[in-house]
Amino acid sequence: MTQYYNIMATKKEITINTRLNEADHKEMRKKADTYFRGNMSALVRCASLKYSEEVQLSYPNNNLTNILEAVLKQVRKIGTNHNQAVRCVNEKMKMSPLAFLPSDLRPFNEFTEQLKTVENMLRYLHNMIKE
Repeated sequence: MTQYYNIMATKKEITINTRLNEADHKEMRKKADTYFRGNMSALVRCASLKYSEEVQLSYPNNNLTNILEAVLKQVRKIGTNHNQAVRCVNEKMKMSPLAFLPSDLRPFNEFTEQLKTVENMLRYLHNMIKE
């Protein structure tokens, strides 16, 4: 499901010439190859017309997206479980504060393992992005 910018949507009739040094030209060529299938005009149009100081990827990394979705799902699951455990403890404390036992805190120990899983997933994402 790769998405590309629609670079040939309308006929382009105006030409703009730009002077560059060799280093800038090389960098622009590399970005055009990476994000616009080598189309320098599309790179310049995107940089000047769509610039919003935010990174805009035209080729989403599906692996990265899938891992992020899995991390978010895991975090939501932990949040739901945490809320249920807290609600249960609160209800028990309302009914009989003296009946509260250390074993009532056992569900919170499960969160430690779930958080370790999330931590490992985030570490993997960090290393993936860093490369």
